[in-house]
Amino acid sequence: MSRAKPPPKPKTRLGCGFLLVSVLLSCVLLGINGLIVSNLYYATRAVLPEMLQSVRVAQAIVFVGPLLLLVVEWWVCDVTLDWIRPQGRTK
Repeated sequence: MSRAKPPPKPKTRLGCGFLLVSVLLSCVLLGINGLIVSNLYYATRAVLPEMLQSVRVAQAIVFVGPLLLLVVEWWVCDVTLDWIRPQGRTK
């Protein structure tokens, strides 16, 4: 009787190099996202309702906006990688 070979283990991207690249990319994306959200808010500030023109709301938008964009960007990256290189799934 011959034994079936176990399925190959998927390559994992673990390690210091991957972590450093991820952190560096996140920092760069946060900087760019901060500029985008800040410019977008201050460009549209004049047409916003009075309630959304306060300093507190501006700080909240400029702080939370880039973080939300970063989550969306990493999600898009993950979906794209799954689409480009699908994992072989056994039923």
